[in-house]
Amino acid sequence: MDSRTIALLLVAVAAFSLLRIISQWRGMSRRRRGIDWDEHFIQQLRKAGVSAFEDHAVEFFFTVPGRTACEQLAAVLRADGYSIDIRQNPGSGDFSLDAQRSMRLAVPEMQALRVRFAELAARYGATYDNWAVATK
Repeated sequence: MDSRTIALLLVAVAAFSLLRIISQWRGMSRRRRGIDWDEHFIQQLRKAGVSAFEDHAVEFFFTVPGRTACEQLAAVLRADGYSIDIRQNPGSGDFSLDAQRSMRLAVPEMQALRVRFAELAARYGATYDNWAVATK
């Protein structure tokens, strides 16, 4: 092999190595960022044939430790246009609050609701347990 061939081979190996390092670095940064549950769930619904551009009955779930806090949280959500269903868990005494509203499945809106509901839940000593598309 002449020196020109060796130089081209070294450049090719260096370029391949650089591309490999960049792709590994990008993969690690994606893993560090984590999976956004709302975005992932909406993508799965779309794959299953659910149109995100139509209104759907969406249920939001909360677990609340006491009746008073549950009624206060329900009042806030009713004022925002949600229909509310409250059930008490006989085993633990906690309350399950389901808030339902018809809406489109837009990732930014669902992410904003997740943040708002987590803050509301914390204010009333509750836990926000995520959302699902209601079955008819």
